[in-house]
Amino acid sequence: MVLTMRESQLKLQKEKVRGVKVNDNLKCDILKNKDDLIEGTFCYSLFEDAFFDERLLIDLIEKSELFVKVNNRDEDVLNLLSWVVNGVDQCFTSHNDKDDYYSIENYSVNLEKKWGEVWRPEINKIVNGDKDC
Repeated sequence: MVLTMRESQLKLQKEKVRGVKVNDNLKCDILKNKDDLIEGTFCYSLFEDAFFDERLLIDLIEKSELFVKVNNRDEDVLNLLSWVVNGVDQCFTSHNDKDDYYSIENYSVNLEKKWGEVWRPEINKIVNGDKDC
């Protein structure tokens, strides 16, 4: 289940009231993507299964944006996001290289366009500290 940004904020507030270490849990959940062998993450889906899971990417972006807002630009999360951008770019490059065996199972021109025009800029805004994030 993917939560909207508002739902994520409300969940964060409720869990803070309960005294749960939400920040640690949220950061851990985000950083699971760094280990591309952990199933259920965006990076595992793309790097290991060669499937671009939009839902998992949107979830990663929303959680990262929320975490960075609450935690003053956490370097671990920002570094992960930069790494993800480089990895996804490499996947599209490899997919489009006729001499490369890597192929994104659900590739479409629209998917690559959406990566370049929507999701990549959203991640870059978080990484670069744009005020809208």
